[in-house]
Amino acid sequence: MTVMDGYGHQKSTMLQINQDVGSLFQVARSIPGLADVSFGDWEKTCAELPGQLNAPIIRVGVVGPIKSGKSTFLNALLKGDFLKRGAGVVTSIVTRVRAGERLRATLYYKSWDEVNADMEQALVLFPSLHWRSAEDRFDIRREPERIELQQALNALNADLRISEDTRNHNMVLLSCYLKGYDAVRPFMMDQQAVRHYEAERFKEHWKFTGNESLAVYLRDIQLDIDSGVVGGNIEIADCQGSDSSNPLHLAMIQDYLRSAHLLIYVISSRTGLRRADIKFLTMIKKMGILDNTLFVLNCDFSEHPSLDDLKTLTGRVSDELALIRPRPEVYAFSALFNLFDSQNANLAERDRRRMDHWRAEADLVGFSDHETGRFAGRFNLILERQRYALLLQNPIERLGSIAAGMSHWIGVNRDILSRDAASARNVSERIRRHRERFEQILAALKSSLSGKIPAIKQEVAQDVNRFLTPRSGEIVAAIDTFISGYRLVPDSYMERLRHSGFFQTLYHVFQVFKQALDSFITEHINPAIIRFIATEEAKIRDALESVAMPYQSLIDDAYTEFCSLMSQLGISIDCTGPESIGIPSVENLLRQAGLNVPPLATTIGYTARIRTEAVLRRGLYRTVSGLKKIMKKPVTRDEDDAKAIQEAMRAIKRETRQSLEFHLKDYQENLKFRYLFRLADTVAQRFEQAVGQQLEAYSADFGILAERLGTQQGDKESAAALLDDMHLRCRKTSEALARLKGDLSEAVQPSA
Repeated sequence: MTVMDGYGHQKSTMLQINQDVGSLFQVARSIPGLADVSFGDWEKTCAELPGQLNAPIIRVGVVGPIKSGKSTFLNALLKGDFLKRGAGVVTSIVTRVRAGERLRATLYYKSWDEVNADMEQALVLFPSLHWRSAEDRFDIRREPERIELQQALNALNADLRISEDTRNHNMVLLSCYLKGYDAVRPFMMDQQAVRHYEAERFKEHWKFTGNESLAVYLRDIQLDIDSGVVGGNIEIADCQGSDSSNPLHLAMIQDYLRSAHLLIYVISSRTGLRRADIKFLTMIKKMGILDNTLFVLNCDFSEHPSLDDLKTLTGRVSDELALIRPRPEVYAFSALFNLFDSQNANLAERDRRRMDHWRAEADLVGFSDHETGRFAGRFNLILERQRYALLLQNPIERLGSIAAGMSHWIGVNRDILSRDAASARNVSERIRRHRERFEQILAALKSSLSGKIPAIKQEVAQDVNRFLTPRSGEIVAAIDTFISGYRLVPDSYMERLRHSGFFQTLYHVFQVFKQALDSFITEHINPAIIRFIATEEAKIRDALESVAMPYQSLIDDAYTEFCSLMSQLGISIDCTGPESIGIPSVENLLRQAGLNVPPLATTIGYTARIRTEAVLRRGLYRTVSGLKKIMKKPVTRDEDDAKAIQEAMRAIKRETRQSLEFHLKDYQENLKFRYLFRLADTVAQRFEQAVGQQLEAYSADFGILAERLGTQQGDKESAAALLDDMHLRCRKTSEALARLKGDLSEAVQPSA
C-alpha cells in the first residue's frame, strides 16, 4: 500500500520544459544587437516556477474514534512502526507525517504561558482554593502551588473526577500537567520549545505521544520519514480520536480538516459504526467536506469466524454510512496484517505466529489483499488529481502562453529578416500600433476590477456582520438560545450538594455547563462558520469572475485582428486561439498570498468573579436563613445552598455571554480584514494576471529586431541561424508541453 509519487516524474518533466523555455531567452540575447533584450514577465514566470512547484502540500487527514486503529493504519501505509499506537485521550495532538531526507521526529511544545492559561481555566470555581491568592495568576513553576494543587486534587470526592461516565477532562488535565512537570521542565521555555529526535533516537518521541502526562505539553508533532514510501508534497496526519471527551480537541481537529484535501475515516470491525462515529461524521457533513472522505473498515481477523461474516459487516457499515453520505467508498482490510506483512523479515516470534495463523485463513487474507489494492489505487488517483489541480494546471497554462508568445516572436522576426530595412520598420510600426489594443483591454480590466473591489468588500462586511455581530448576529443568537435554554434542575445536584458540599457542587455544575456549551459550539457553531466562510469565498470569486469573463470576448476579437494583421503582412504564425481565462482555486490563491482562516479553537475565558458572587450570594442566603430562624420560620441549609447555586449559574451564563461576545467580535474583525478582504484583493490581482498572461503572447515587442539589427549581411545570417534554432527548440517544447498536458488529463480522469 505504497503512497505512489508519480508526481515526481510530472514535476521533473515540467521543470525540464521550463528550463527549455528559459533557454530560448538566452539564445535570443545571443542574436546580434539583442544582448540586453528582456522578456519581462515571461522570464519572471520561468524563474519563479520551480519554487511554486515545491511550495504546496497535499494534506490527508486520518480520523476516527479512539482504538479504531488509525495509527496502525498509518504505520501500514508507511510500512514501518513510526507512530506510537494508543496515545492518551487527553491530548489534542495532530501527528503530521511527511517525506524527509532522514528519519526525524520534531515535537512542538506549548509555552509556559499557554500551560498556565490551560490550568487557570481548569481552576475556575475549583472547590478548594484557600491556598491561592485571588489576585495572582496560577504558575505551575512555583513549587508551593504545585504541591497545594496536588493535595487539593487528592482531597476531591471521587464522583467529581467523573463526568458523563468518563474521567472529568479538567481533572485529567490538571493531574497530567502536575505529573509531567519534572520531565519537561529542563527544556520548556517562555516561548514555544522545539525538540528533535533523529535516526536511532527517533522512537524516543514515543514516550511523549504515548504518555498523556507528557503529551499534554505538546502542541504538534511532525515526523519526517525517509523510507521513500511517502511521496513528495504529501502530508498525512493522524488526528486525535473523534470521540474525545474534550470538545476543544475536536475544534482543533476541525481546523486541520478544513484545510485537508482528503479524509480517511477509520472504523474498527470489532465495533462497527458507533454513535460517536455518526455524531462526528454528521459534523463533518455540516462542514461540507464529507464528500472528500474514504472509509476504511479496519478488520480484525480474530473477530470474524468467516469471510461471509466480514462481508456482512462490511455491507451493514456501508448501508449505515449511506444514510449520511450516499454511495460511500468503503474499503475493508486488516491494517495490522498489512503492517506485519511489510515487516515480515523483522517480526517478533509472537507476531510471526499470529501471521501464520492468519495466513491459514486464505479467503480472509485474499479479500483483505484485494481491498488493500483497491484502496491504494483509489488513494493514489485522488492524490494525483489533487496535485494536478493544485500544482501543475496553472503552470502548464502559463508555460503554454509563453511558448506561444515565443513562437510568434520567432516567426515575426524570421520574416522581418527577409525584408529590407524600410519594410521591416513598417511591419514593426504596424505591430506596435496593434499592441495598444491589447494594452487598452488590460487597462480597462484593471479599472473595472478596482471599481468592483470596494462594493464586494462592503457586501462581504455586511454578510459577516449579519452573521457574527454580538447581540444581533445569527451565530450569537444561536449561542444565546442555547445558553438561555440551559436549565439547571435541582434534582441533578441536590444529592451531590448533601454529600460533597457547596463548592464541589458549584464546580461540578459549572463544568457540566461548560462541557455542554463547548460541545454545542463544536458540533453546530463551528461547522456553520466553516460553511459561511466557504460561501463568502465563492461569492468573492464569482463576483470578480463576472467582471473579468466578458473580457474574454474582447481578447478573442483582438486576437482575430492580430492574426488578420499577420496575414496582411504575409507573416505565417500559429493562429490557434488563446485558452479561456484560467483562475486557480481559492485554495491556490490563499497559498500564493499566504492567507490563513482564523482558527476555530477558542477557549472561553472565565474569571474568579463568578466564585466571588457565588460566595456572597451564599452568605446572603445564610443571613436570611438566620433571620428566619429567629422568626421561627422553617428553612434548611441545603435550600440556601441550592439558591446560591442557581444564582451562580445566572452569573456563569452572564459572564459566558460577555466572553463569547468579546471572542466573536475579535473573530469577526479578523475574518473581515485579515482574511476575506485580502482574499478579494488577491482574486482581483489574479484575474488581472490571467488576462495579462493571455495578452502577453500577442503583445510582445515583435519589432525590436528590425530596430537593432545592423545592415551587415553577416549579422543577418547569424540572426537567421539562431532564429531557426529557436524555432526548432520552441516547436519541441510546445510538443512536450502538449504531451504532458495530455498525460495529466488522462491520469486524472474519473475511474469507471
